[in-house]
Amino acid sequence: MVKKERIPWLDYVRFFSIFLVILFHTPPQTPILDGKIIINLRIPLFFCISGYLFNIAKYSSFGQFFKHRGKQILVPYVTFFVVFYALWLMVGAKLGDANVAWWQPLVDFVKGEPHTVLGTFWYLSCLLVMQVLYYFMLRWLPSQWVFPASIMLSVAAINCPIENYWHVWNAMVYMPFYAFGNSFKKYIAGVEFSSKRRTTVLLALGIVSLVAMALSIYIEEKNSMNVIKIACGVMVIPTYIAIAKWLAARYGRNRVIQLVVMNGTVYLAFQNHMIGFIKVMLERFFYVGVMNDHMWLKFLIPIFVMVAIYPFAWIIHNYAPWMLGKKKEEVLTY
Repeated sequence: MVKKERIPWLDYVRFFSIFLVILFHTPPQTPILDGKIIINLRIPLFFCISGYLFNIAKYSSFGQFFKHRGKQILVPYVTFFVVFYALWLMVGAKLGDANVAWWQPLVDFVKGEPHTVLGTFWYLSCLLVMQVLYYFMLRWLPSQWVFPASIMLSVAAINCPIENYWHVWNAMVYMPFYAFGNSFKKYIAGVEFSSKRRTTVLLALGIVSLVAMALSIYIEEKNSMNVIKIACGVMVIPTYIAIAKWLAARYGRNRVIQLVVMNGTVYLAFQNHMIGFIKVMLERFFYVGVMNDHMWLKFLIPIFVMVAIYPFAWIIHNYAPWMLGKKKEEVLTY
């Protein structure tokens, strides 16, 4: 089996995106930092990089495509839900979700949003729907029309809300990020701090994007907010990637970062539960609300969570890759 050579800067991008997901879910929740800035940094990059890595030429038919992508997404979606649903029945329902009926998580699971058991797995269901939609866009449209069509699809979804089962609405709204990553591969591959002028422009774009998102807290109209979110997300992507490439050039490959990235689904599955466990322990030994009173904990705890989940990621990576929909020979080299 031919081993794929990993691209270091992609690992840096995805590693810091995973960290931002954990940071976002760590109390206290702040309207500007979490609701605007962090969201603007993590969601666009996740979908953009997924689009960047998508290669329709590998699939001769939709059946082959869906078999591959379904395995990579649906297998971890099912396996981790089964594990954490069992834990929720034994522990979680008694601790904090006593008002949730035992069957409600199953209904949410079928709808593609198991928020009670695995809240962050909305990303997997959304990504699968997005990739299916994008597959047909590539098959049916001329290549030069795919990105503009993704923007039109997004605007249509924003203005005509539909049932969000399996996050169809979110998949349509965030489609421009995925299409941007796939349609502009050459541009993304060439983005870097290659000169003072380019560095200044890229940093300025990133700063403008973050400031605009921070100021958007004063915008109440939902449709306008979604348009601004998409525009700012596309603006910040080149800066984010350029910084990742600078780090990769400076520090090179890192086995820890690679393992975390290759097992990002494990981090998505465990992180909310780990944060919840830390919250319970801190409030037990100190006082209720301790995390909300100390902002520095919001940045320290995600680092601890990243470290604490690593052993689980290592074990699954080496001994249970089937939980991620992968074969052993696909994951052991990194």
